[in-house]
Amino acid sequence: IAAGVNITYKILYNHAVAMTGGQPLDGDLPVERLVYQLKGEGVKRIAVVSDDPGKYPMSFPKFEGLSIDHRDRLDAIQRELRELPGTTVIVYDQRCAAEKRRQRKQGLLEDPPLRVFINEDVCEGCGDCGVQSNCLSVLPRETPLGRKRTINQSACNKDYSCLKGFCPSFVSVVGGKLRQSRASITESLFEPLPDPGLPAIGRPWNILVIGIGGTGVLTIGSIISMAAHIEGKGCSTLNQTGLAQKFGAVASHVRVARDQEDIHAVRIAAGDADLLLGCDLVVADSDDALAKLNLERSYAVVNDYQSATAEFLHNPDLEFPAAAMKQTLREELGDARTRFIDATQLATALLGNEIASNMILLGYAWQRGLIPVSAAAIELALELNNVAVAFNQQAFLWGRRAAYDWDAVMKIARLDQQTTTHGESLDETIAWRADYLTRYQDVAYANRYREFVDEVRRTERQLMGTLHGESGELQLSTAVARCLFKLMAYKDEYEVARLYSNGDFLAKLNDQFEGDFKLRFHLAVPWLSKRDKSTGHLVKRTWPQWTMRLMGVLANLKGLRGTHWDIFGYTRDRRLERQLIDAYCGTIRNLLEAVTRENYATAVEIAVLPDSIRGFGHIKAASTEAARHRQEQLLDRFYGREDKVVRMRQRRVA
Repeated sequence: IAAGVNITYKILYNHAVAMTGGQPLDGDLPVERLVYQLKGEGVKRIAVVSDDPGKYPMSFPKFEGLSIDHRDRLDAIQRELRELPGTTVIVYDQRCAAEKRRQRKQGLLEDPPLRVFINEDVCEGCGDCGVQSNCLSVLPRETPLGRKRTINQSACNKDYSCLKGFCPSFVSVVGGKLRQSRASITESLFEPLPDPGLPAIGRPWNILVIGIGGTGVLTIGSIISMAAHIEGKGCSTLNQTGLAQKFGAVASHVRVARDQEDIHAVRIAAGDADLLLGCDLVVADSDDALAKLNLERSYAVVNDYQSATAEFLHNPDLEFPAAAMKQTLREELGDARTRFIDATQLATALLGNEIASNMILLGYAWQRGLIPVSAAAIELALELNNVAVAFNQQAFLWGRRAAYDWDAVMKIARLDQQTTTHGESLDETIAWRADYLTRYQDVAYANRYREFVDEVRRTERQLMGTLHGESGELQLSTAVARCLFKLMAYKDEYEVARLYSNGDFLAKLNDQFEGDFKLRFHLAVPWLSKRDKSTGHLVKRTWPQWTMRLMGVLANLKGLRGTHWDIFGYTRDRRLERQLIDAYCGTIRNLLEAVTRENYATAVEIAVLPDSIRGFGHIKAASTEAARHRQEQLLDRFYGREDKVVRMRQRRVA
């Protein structure tokens, strides 16, 4: 300020020292006092942004140069302040999400009766919701038609910023509650579980509990330690939290011995763990965890649920290296000493909340004879903990049952059914998609798809000897079958309406929620939605529950698609989608006329490019432009023009 520097500071005010566990702020420094201090320092322009601007009292400071806005205007405010001379400040006032979730569980903060649900049939998997929210509760969901998105209801902070993603698949569920149990069983379905026997503890038995912060990893360590204390055994616990509140790694070193005097150190030394209880596969595969293992004495029980990492927010196509991670652990200990179970999926299916996954994992390890305290002591420790006692005891019991009779538990959880792949062979792929396009439009539209794919397949078979030698797969035909379908089944207003009104959406919604709830839809309808002044993009509006009736009517008007009476067909987005179909077919025909064994792989790369075209509106337009640019590069390589084009570009640059 004294030097007149042109700079804008952003002060993030989150009501807690969140990095190391959510301690309260030392001293009295509310936003009001902070604003007065900045004014006293000589700041002429101060902008306060918040997720709830209406929370400030009438006594909040008012003076020239101070503004209060919703966080949605953050980008516009940053653009404004960067043009102002001198020092300016943005105060971003929003409570720490992890602390907010914790305080809601404790009843210290109001819990909004609204949850977000994604209609995965409408979702395009573009990832804009993750970009807008930067939230790890927006998870990838693998489907036969590609990767979509789903909301982790157990970890959702109810921030709702994911709704800003430009996508009509997001629905707000107001009222009701998560379905608590999806398995209706009686005790008679299971025989009394046998006692596996406890491990011998002639020396301290060392358990490394490791996972993601905020999911109850440290609770597992505390329960084991308390159970040992109840039985009069020696025990110690060392917790390593680090950035646990921000989805970072957290570990609990638990040591159990006959007497307290037998424990001489609380940290588990390298190669000294008897059990690795891996509540998260990524953390269990880390160097720190692997260093504790010993081939001759260690066991591992690991939750192999594929939990998204922060990198997924920036790379929607990120492949989770689960197979490689599991192989690393097997190589460390051998197959006999390593067990992987999807405890998160079991917890959600059986108890309606994935927070039970760690307790299920503990029950599984106990039933396999890897926990040196009795089941009765663990259940008593859960009672003393006095947090969701019945829920946690049930989760522990389900873990024991899973270890004793895995198939029975999977059947009860309805996880034993294989997911349909919508086409294993090329014939099955074509048949399923042709049937889908019949429902999408009509038989003639489906026949158009089938005839073109058959044309490509006939041509590729005729060139089989040249392209594939003695044998080979029809990779080009398979790519065309999948990607032409994707282009032809574009999600216009009629299709989005059909995917909401065909019954599948409500079935999935009722499978996850129960009680009396209402729906709100978040849509950017052409001609009815405003455009953002800064970006020029359409802004989504919230529509009430009666919109479902309108969707039923609109879905029945799909016969207007592509005709002169199609009022939506005149928009730029719909014209682009029809052009993409024709352009793709033309490109494939040109490729078939010039394909050789040498450029066949490049032809397949070109054929699968539509898979990268995703999203709606401006998101789809951007991905289309990126695909076009990539296609130009691949066509240069296909026709052998790559070197020539590079030289021409170099001369232009020079």
